[in-house]
Amino acid sequence: MRRPLLTTLLTVLLLMLVLSTVLSSVVGAGAQDNATPTPTTAPAAGGAGTSGGSDEAAENTIKIGKAHPAESFPERKSDKPIFILVLGSDARSRQASTIARGRSDSIHIIGINPKKGRASILGFPRDAWVDIPGHGKNKINDAMYYGGPEGAVAMIESLTGMRMDYYALAGFYDFRGLVSEIGGINVDIPYDINDPHVKYDFKKGHELLTGKKALEFNRARYDVPGGDFGRSENQGLFLVSMLRDYRRAFAKDPSTMYRWFTAMTNNIQTDIKFDELLDLAFTITKIDAATVTNQVVPGSIGQDGGESIVNLSSSARSIYADMAADGLIGGK
Repeated sequence: MRRPLLTTLLTVLLLMLVLSTVLSSVVGAGAQDNATPTPTTAPAAGGAGTSGGSDEAAENTIKIGKAHPAESFPERKSDKPIFILVLGSDARSRQASTIARGRSDSIHIIGINPKKGRASILGFPRDAWVDIPGHGKNKINDAMYYGGPEGAVAMIESLTGMRMDYYALAGFYDFRGLVSEIGGINVDIPYDINDPHVKYDFKKGHELLTGKKALEFNRARYDVPGGDFGRSENQGLFLVSMLRDYRRAFAKDPSTMYRWFTAMTNNIQTDIKFDELLDLAFTITKIDAATVTNQVVPGSIGQDGGESIVNLSSSARSIYADMAADGLIGGK
């Protein structure tokens, strides 16, 4: 189902989307919500564990990098679309290297058309059954387990035909503090949610969600229409709400951008120049919110060897081609 959403260009958009999309991979201490079996081929040495010990040194666990470091930054006024792959790792760790070899249970492409000042978001069900280069058929979230974020980039490029410009990777521990540091996010919750696997119930209507409650809202899937598909839509709703709050605050006081930007950049690793990030952050005020689309790749539940998978619809190919042309889904 295609839904128009409020969104924007890179930096603040990307940082916020990292925070919101990572939440589908954050499933708490239980395993019920992340029962992906171990792949049949072992990962490379140094692969991720799923929990971080108490003796781990805390690191910034949000990373934004160039998908192809040798390539120059796309001009924001050019006809070439910009593509960013956003990944949420399931590794419960405070070490960036461990997070980078977890399973990417949240996977979204952001497509940006700089000339038109518009963007689209395309999400993937975490159990999608795809070809992973060098590893055959597996669930889509195993690509990062095998090859780190670079492996996930290679898989997405092979699957969709879109060439990524950037990737963003987020872990678990930075999220709650960042949302609270911003002051919480105002969300119009679309329906009652009473998921027994999350710590809070939610009532339809407006609510200010601070760090812990925001985390649980984005985790919920067992009492959400469409399960994982519905959860992905709610992550989009949370992103919309973050951006709406930012835009409203910016309109009242432009210094808001610096507060939000500082809160984010204090918690990330990046090889992108600061002035480039800051320049892109200003573009959040320029996007036509009514023209942006968020969509989840359609599919159906299936089985392979006794495990539940998602078979992506054949219609996905036309979505990929549409987005690859100009960064937009259904855009002109």
